[in-house]
Amino acid sequence: MSEVKVNKISPRTGTTFTIGDSGDTVNVVGLNYPTSDGTNGQALVTNGSGTLSFADVSISLSYTSGTATGDNTTTNFTINSGRAVDDVLVYVNGFLLTPTTDYTISGTTLSFVTAPATSAEIVFRYLPLNNSGTYTNGTATGDNTTVNFTINSGRTVEDVIVSVNGVTLVPGTDYTISGTTLTFITAPATDAEISIRYLRLN
Repeated sequence: MSEVKVNKISPRTGTTFTIGDSGDTVNVVGLNYPTSDGTNGQALVTNGSGTLSFADVSISLSYTSGTATGDNTTTNFTINSGRAVDDVLVYVNGFLLTPTTDYTISGTTLSFVTAPATSAEIVFRYLPLNNSGTYTNGTATGDNTTVNFTINSGRTVEDVIVSVNGVTLVPGTDYTISGTTLTFITAPATDAEISIRYLRLN
């Protein structure tokens, strides 16, 4: 087996540069590359010991939740670490609150703008944080006339949570989405607080 040591190899424009023949082991800087292509959608993965191969990539998303009870005084509650207002759904007596408007998060402390009433049932739903996907949100105000609202592109009714005055709407039944337009079947009332929660897409 021959060994050639170079700092850089630059093939001519429009040419294909090939290392090794079929069946040869290709080792680059201590990494053994596969000698054949994977199937559509597979990714190059490592075994942790320098051998790379093509494999299906599975994403495991983990959902958790927590509960608390209001006492008409307490506004600060301890939640899981590493969280932000966009990736925690907060319900009080079944009503979905609006991030930043109704609560904020700093470290492991979730602070309500208004203390939940005595015996109010508080539910924290933690959305998955695995991999690189992110969550965002938007708000709007009803005027009893407008049914069309502009939202982020690339969305469907299945990956957007819409609530009006804390009541979570039913996708497809209470609203539809086409392009960047979210259309309510019934116009939200004047001064109604509209919350749009965008779920991650990857």
